[in-house]
Amino acid sequence: MKNELSIIDLISEKHIELRREVEDRWGKMGVDEISHTEALLLAKINMGKISIAEVARQANISRQAMYKCAKKLEERGYLKFVIDEKNSKYTELTLKGEEYCIKSEKLKKEIENEISNILGDEYILILKSILNKSWILK
Repeated sequence: MKNELSIIDLISEKHIELRREVEDRWGKMGVDEISHTEALLLAKINMGKISIAEVARQANISRQAMYKCAKKLEERGYLKFVIDEKNSKYTELTLKGEEYCIKSEKLKKEIENEISNILGDEYILILKSILNKSWILK
């Protein structure tokens, strides 16, 4: 039996640990509980105009599931649906959604700084450089 995990398993394992850490710390802040999918959707909308279908494709979930997620966020006051001049429907963050994204980014930056204190700034830069490269097989 092997004791060494593959690169895929190592990345997956760290991703799960980091998501849990973010969610645990978010919960301790005493604010609304935001699921991983909801957080992803808010972050993508915060980056710029993007369709629900595109976020669903990137997250590898159905459009229907992502739309349901968006409707829940709308009901909770994080986003709103808007129709543009071409009669296309898209979403925008509300003030509450923008505030969530600011707090979320701050929390992630705090965790990144803690990781940097453990690994060192140089390793963080190398890791970011590697993860930003296009090396996923298609």
